[in-house]
Amino acid sequence: MHKIIIKNNYKPLVGNVRINGAKNAILPIIAASILCSSPVILFNVPDITDVHSMSMLLTSLGAEVNFIRNRNYKANHTLEIDCSKINNHIISSETASKVRTSILLLGPMLSRFGKINTSFPGGCNIGTRLIDMHIKALEEMGAKIVVDENNITATVEGKLQGKGISFERVSVGATQNIIMAAILAEGVTVIYNPAIEPEICNLIEFLIKMGANITIQENKIIITGVEKLNGCSHKIIPDRIEAGTYSLAAIITDGELTLEEVSLPDMKCVVDQLKAIGAKIKPSKNSIIISRENCHVEPVNVSTNPYPCFPSDMQPQLTSVLCIANGVSTIEENLYNNRFTHVHELKKAGANISIEENRAIITGTKKLCSSNLYANDLRSAAALVLASLVAEGATVINNCSHLYRGYEVMHEKLNMCGANISLLT
Repeated sequence: MHKIIIKNNYKPLVGNVRINGAKNAILPIIAASILCSSPVILFNVPDITDVHSMSMLLTSLGAEVNFIRNRNYKANHTLEIDCSKINNHIISSETASKVRTSILLLGPMLSRFGKINTSFPGGCNIGTRLIDMHIKALEEMGAKIVVDENNITATVEGKLQGKGISFERVSVGATQNIIMAAILAEGVTVIYNPAIEPEICNLIEFLIKMGANITIQENKIIITGVEKLNGCSHKIIPDRIEAGTYSLAAIITDGELTLEEVSLPDMKCVVDQLKAIGAKIKPSKNSIIISRENCHVEPVNVSTNPYPCFPSDMQPQLTSVLCIANGVSTIEENLYNNRFTHVHELKKAGANISIEENRAIITGTKKLCSSNLYANDLRSAAALVLASLVAEGATVINNCSHLYRGYEVMHEKLNMCGANISLLT
């Protein structure tokens, strides 16, 4: 799939959208399945390309992975994983380059098998995402790691050793990797200054179901190593970023969408900004109804920071909506140094945006125009879809395969609510 065409229907989006399981929860949980020699069953798994790429990583190591589908080849969002027959510790650069979370195999492979050879991870090009903290912490736990150009070779004699690990900055990936590395390690590992995202809590819940010994205290996570883990079944939490994206689709089109299967507490940092720009949110059990409170979008000043602050994964989408706000907004990006690639494309559609270092200054305009746009990563692709919903005429978005790394059949969900989106191969 190379491009999509979005025609403005000049009407609000109205309807129901089911929110899938969280991309940022399922990927580390797939990696954590390596720690167990018994089968695990995962429910509410999104049918997205990152899940299939991560599944291919495990398959390349010898695991059996089955994404269950019905007779019509539609996903029923259940993933079965059996890592009892893993017989390989080498991940090819071609396989590793397809997904950023390939780096999360370091911890579980070292913990269970004592060795892994992989390449630097792929994923979105949104700026420098160093793995220095991953490597430093694993070395403190006894691993020997050699980085040679694009290759990472990691080994450990015997078992990893529990240690006190202090992260100099909050890192989701490093926190996940060291949690998994510590599960089968000898002794107690304490992670100081960890990331505390809902997706990390979901990973911990999964590991505890398998028999891990983990407690969360204020600003630290304590893991006592165990001898082995058992198989289990586990449900993936709703995707708060997907829910936030569709919320913005309702707001930018002045529509009303009912988002089903959401976790409102996990969305608090997003909801606060939705309300600030003028959203009206009616919660009910496992769903919310979202619409625009006023006739226009309100300008805001936002900074991205680690959870529980506003997430960087929502910054591009919010930028699109602020392009039609009634005034001047600013967004400060504090997590990634290359996450304004969507700005150039939005300006082609008539947006008034300037960049000063890590800050975007957005002056709202009354209308956007159709254009030939290029998506550079997952969230920028979503941002361009949102802008195209209200751009005059027909907009073409190239490189839209990025979109389906994190959003299951977004075009179908939006079309069911009144959008006019066509796929071109």
